[in-house]
Amino acid sequence: MTKRVKHTAYLIAVHQRREGVRVYAILAPSAAVAMAQVYALAADDVRVEVVGSLGRDLARRLDLKLGEICLI
Repeated sequence: MTKRVKHTAYLIAVHQRREGVRVYAILAPSAAVAMAQVYALAADDVRVEVVGSLGRDLARRLDLKLGEICLI
């Protein structure tokens, strides 16, 4: 019997110069994977950090899919 991989909905903040902070929710197996996916879509001069996570019920209400990025 295989064990299911646990996924968490991470909140990732993206800081850019002269702009407000944007917070994204992303469903991923780890924070490092979530940050890598956001870095892949971000511009060069940004700072990315994990600021929290969402509960299971809220992630379901947002209908997050694995690897999907949602602006909060």
